[in-house]
Order: sequence, then structure tokens, then C-alpha cells
Amino acid sequence: MAEKRKKYKILIVDDDQNILNMLDLAFINTSYDITTIDHPLHAYKMIENEHYDMVISDIQMPQMDGLTLLRKIKNFNGMIQVVMMTAHISISNTLDAFRYGAVDIFFKPFADINEIILAADGVAAKLDRVNNILRQLTDGDR
Repeated sequence: MAEKRKKYKILIVDDDQNILNMLDLAFINTSYDITTIDHPLHAYKMIENEHYDMVISDIQMPQMDGLTLLRKIKNFNGMIQVVMMTAHISISNTLDAFRYGAVDIFFKPFADINEIILAADGVAAKLDRVNNILRQLTDGDR
């Protein structure tokens, strides 16, 4: 029997309010609980103080670049899944994003914004599997 999917919380971080608005709108008819923020330092404070399952972050931002944010997130909680996006496409950025633990990367402007939702769905399926395994382990400990 298929279990009801948990409502995953996603934090979207980008210094461009237009991108935040576009992604917020793209996710409106999904089951995800979306929060957007335009400041990476404040985003990290939110991650420290609230539970997020997934972060979608730009790479090129003032105050703190997205690769630094990615490393801080992974050091804080390696289970938080991170998807990166960038308009500053380079082999270095791309390889660093994956090296630091990103699960995917998207280039702006987006060819198809639905691909980001599909990526979130893939992450959610992975988290469902992990949660199911943990539930089986804890049920076995009783």
C-alpha cells in the first residue's frame, strides 16, 4: 500500500526577486511548502532555526555565494538536499556544486521551469525512501 507523501519544505534562495516570484508561482500547484528569501545569510539562519528538507539556491549572490551556502548547509545537516541554479555557467561552478553535495544544477534562464519541479519530485522520492527505511528500522526496534 502506498503511503501518503510527507509535505516537504523547500527554501528557495536567490537575490533576484523576479526569479523568486517565478519559482514560487511554478510550485504553487505542488504539494511542497515553499519559502523564498533573497538574502543568503538570512537563509542560512533560517536553515539553522527551522527544518527544511530541500534548498534551491542561486550560485552568484552578494553577501555569500551559493557554493559557500551549499557547503555550510551540508556541514550543518547533510540530509538537506540542495539544488543549485546559476546564470554564470562554468565548468568550475558546476563541478564544485556537485563536489560539495548538490543533487542537481540548472542554468538560467530556465529552458523549462518544470524541470526544477521534476528535480524536486526526484529529491522527494529519495527522501520518501530514506524516511521509509528509517521507519522500518525504528519499527523493528520496538
